[in-house]
Amino acid sequence: MVLRMTKTRLVWVLGAGLGLAVLGCSDDGKGEGEGSESSGSTESSSSAETGTASGDGDGDPATGDGDGDPATGDGDGDGDPSGDGDGDPNAECGNGVVEAGEECDDGDENGEGFACLDDCTFNVCGDGIIGPEEGCDDGNLDNGDGCSDTCLIEDPDEGTIPCGNKIYACGDAIDNDMDGLVDLDDPECISPCDDDEGTFKTNLPGQNNDCKGDCYFDDNSGSGDDKCEWNLQCDPENPGAEIGCEYDPNFGMCQDMQVETCKDICTPLVPNGCDCFGCCEIDGQFVYLDGAECSLDNLDGCQSCTFFEDCNNPCEPELCELCFGQDPEDLPEDCEETSCPDDVTPCANISDCEVGYFCQTGCCVPIEAQ
Repeated sequence: MVLRMTKTRLVWVLGAGLGLAVLGCSDDGKGEGEGSESSGSTESSSSAETGTASGDGDGDPATGDGDGDPATGDGDGDGDPSGDGDGDPNAECGNGVVEAGEECDDGDENGEGFACLDDCTFNVCGDGIIGPEEGCDDGNLDNGDGCSDTCLIEDPDEGTIPCGNKIYACGDAIDNDMDGLVDLDDPECISPCDDDEGTFKTNLPGQNNDCKGDCYFDDNSGSGDDKCEWNLQCDPENPGAEIGCEYDPNFGMCQDMQVETCKDICTPLVPNGCDCFGCCEIDGQFVYLDGAECSLDNLDGCQSCTFFEDCNNPCEPELCELCFGQDPEDLPEDCEETSCPDDVTPCANISDCEVGYFCQTGCCVPIEAQ
């Protein structure tokens, strides 16, 4: 009798222990998705059908969301219930941040003519859209059709003046504003890299309509290579009023001096009578060259500006210097030719200059591609 009872108790104990082991295995696979291949599969399936919290793989009380946060059904844990399943916000092209699915994102500088297009893909040769480093783009990578496989112009028309890989309005051998003056014979053409023959505004992508500027005459803006820095909000003549850069007497980033790197790089490119930031003296008044209506025949359409004394190239007619906006016949009568620095060739037009140079205020200066 005692022996029989002992056997019965032993069977009960073994059975109870086995039951606890089964329950323990079920608990390990519940809610975390970490069970072995043999455990938890039936349990997870039944849980999904019954809507219980077991097998949802997240470890939080909500059922079936699989993410670990209180929001239900998105499967990502980022707090956005939109079901993206990755934990990252949806990419927003144009916010200036390269996000998932984007090749690039330069914010306001996305689009045609820029390195990054409106859909946040790179502007590449062969896509049919001319990029900042391309002279052409005919939508293919064939040579011999006028546009090479590296998007360089093949056999440009006679008389054109390339600026790097491109040909702009002030170098295309066309009288774009129909004033009878072509390209550099037109005083509104600051250089062959100028894309606006009708006004002093260049219309180049690099010349941004923003408050902060660098060397105006190197045909790029904001790249930082010349170390020049000026802000229109610092000019009491208020030349930035039309582009949201009104003069601010309390603006705390104004400086009267430029570093030597700026002077060394920028000053040789500045025409006689201008400062480093596009303020030039024309007919006795200082005008800012970036005005949309500003031209030699419409100086009233120009914004007034303050000449930057620390970085400029003053014009000295008494030394036979030709000033910005003048023709050679405007030189004093006793001047046989324009006066230039010792290492610079005097010129009447571009034909007097070497390839890669153009004639600016009577002196040959390098064509600076942006």
